[in-house]
Amino acid sequence: MFLAIAVILFVAAEFVVGWWALPVVGVILGVIGARRRGVALQVGGAALLAWGVLFVWVAMHGGLQRFLEALALSMKLEPGQLIFALTVLPALLAGSAAGLGSGIRNLIRTPSRSAATAA
Repeated sequence: MFLAIAVILFVAAEFVVGWWALPVVGVILGVIGARRRGVALQVGGAALLAWGVLFVWVAMHGGLQRFLEALALSMKLEPGQLIFALTVLPALLAGSAAGLGSGIRNLIRTPSRSAATAA
């Protein structure tokens, strides 16, 4: 269920805002799923699935070739490099952001050692 919700959140946020929604949603999901084992990996996978959904949607509406050409040009990448970037970028951005969010949540939830020893 967490994975499905994460994919839906990524698709919606990326459709409305753009690529920079990846780390923002990743941090939010990391905070929410901080107790989940492997939350960063799950969120990274959800981001990758969301990009796949978006690419399929663009392909179904006939603009995928133009989109990929414009994206490759804007990123100054060759076609092979673009494919690599498109598969690695969402997973790395969202996964690392989720790890950060999970760490923040765990840090806030866990009392500091100095406070525990003072009591």
